[in-house]
Amino acid sequence: DAIRKNGYSKDGKFHQPQVVLALLVTKQGLPIGYKAFSGDTFDGHTLLPAIEEIKNELDGLKLDKIVYVADSGMFNKVNLKALDTYELDYIVGARIKNLPANIKKQILNLSCYSEFDDDKKIQTINYEGKKLIVTYSHKRAKKDKADRLKAIEKLKKRLQSSSSVKSQLSNNGYKKYLQLQSKEETDKECDLSITLNEDKIKEDEAWDGLKGILTNNTTLSNEELICQYANLWQVEESFRITKHDLKIRPIYHFKPSRVKAHLAISFIAYTLVRHLEYRVKLLHKKLSVQKIRELLLSVQCSIFYDSRTDKKYSMPSH
Repeated sequence: DAIRKNGYSKDGKFHQPQVVLALLVTKQGLPIGYKAFSGDTFDGHTLLPAIEEIKNELDGLKLDKIVYVADSGMFNKVNLKALDTYELDYIVGARIKNLPANIKKQILNLSCYSEFDDDKKIQTINYEGKKLIVTYSHKRAKKDKADRLKAIEKLKKRLQSSSSVKSQLSNNGYKKYLQLQSKEETDKECDLSITLNEDKIKEDEAWDGLKGILTNNTTLSNEELICQYANLWQVEESFRITKHDLKIRPIYHFKPSRVKAHLAISFIAYTLVRHLEYRVKLLHKKLSVQKIRELLLSVQCSIFYDSRTDKKYSMPSH
């Protein structure tokens, strides 16, 4: 029943135990619910248990059609099949590089795209009876190229300092651009060095600027589908708030019940913060959680006393 376990860490802290948290929010960022998993749980395996738990709570409410939106980490056959079984509409990020060869060939053919806006081109593909929307963005292509060149430059500097296999083992992220090569000065098979894989770099260039989403929704337009998927930044911001503003970690507990209690208290605090942020936005303007807290700490109130009526009046600061 242990919940503190080592697993994949986006922060590179593989040697430390962790807890995986599935979080569901509305497109405005308001929390719906959450579910905690042991630290060795794969992200893609968190969707169904979380949906089952939340769905039981939502079934009693009179809601319009619900559309689940998730990033490409949830794109796998098991999740998609389960969502279809539940008869739920979904929009998920597609791992376009892992699709069948005939689909990838169509994606890479830029002549099949039509103009979408000043920055994007769009193409719709039928994939196993579902709609696969692929967009090509000039801005995204520019960023993808810049990120790759920056990473390659770092790899080159590291290779210049040492091309031994052992020294490159910790290269995460862009290690796909590295390849093993036998040293020319020796015939020993085990004497290897690492070099840049130019073919892999060239292959990666073809995917610059491309992004795909998969949906089973037949009522929303392409513009609406892309817009709804873009709202995923709300989830990223939600995790940032819980990690940094609310300091949900580190957790100084060992028993699963205490760890879950810590998460429950943190979720309540997060809910209050998000609703406060949402109401301020409706009545005033968009302000960050940190800015709201700073402004609240600076609020002052002047008390005025009416000597004739013995009444007191409060005058809050701007």
